[in-house]
Amino acid sequence: MNNNYLLRASIAGAVVGFVAVAVDMMQICCPFAGLGFIGFLAQVWLIGYYSRKYANSCGSKGCSYGQVLGYIAVMMIFAGILYGAVKAVAVNTFAEDQYRALLGQSMDMIKEMGVYSKSQIKQMNGMMDAVQFNPIFVLISSIFSMLCGGVFYGLIIAAINRREADPFAEEISNEE
Repeated sequence: MNNNYLLRASIAGAVVGFVAVAVDMMQICCPFAGLGFIGFLAQVWLIGYYSRKYANSCGSKGCSYGQVLGYIAVMMIFAGILYGAVKAVAVNTFAEDQYRALLGQSMDMIKEMGVYSKSQIKQMNGMMDAVQFNPIFVLISSIFSMLCGGVFYGLIIAAINRREADPFAEEISNEE
């Protein structure tokens, strides 16, 4: 991989990650119905847009399905790093109360099920608290989730955006 490839993927990943962070923070601070769907559409559109730009930059040699899908994977790793880093900071600083409220709602639902004893619920609460507010876990899980989601969407997007080589392009030869 050359530096231009990684630079393009990192910029595209930063944009996708920034949009994911913005949607996530909006869902926490001022939720409304349909915001998750809007975030999904924005992410899929951005993946398609940047992968199309990459495929078009390959020129007459074309860009295979695997190359486009690989670009999407690298882009989503960068998006996951940005998203995870910002989310780890948010969870432990300015949005901590909102995340604790969401954790409390989850624990209330588990209590209402009536399947677990009080000691099991207390143990689960401790584990969930430790996991949700651990910056390393938040970062790693964000990278993994963005990578899996992006590659899943990318399976179709890469098929649409791939480009065949131009058979009529003049072959450049370095022979003298």
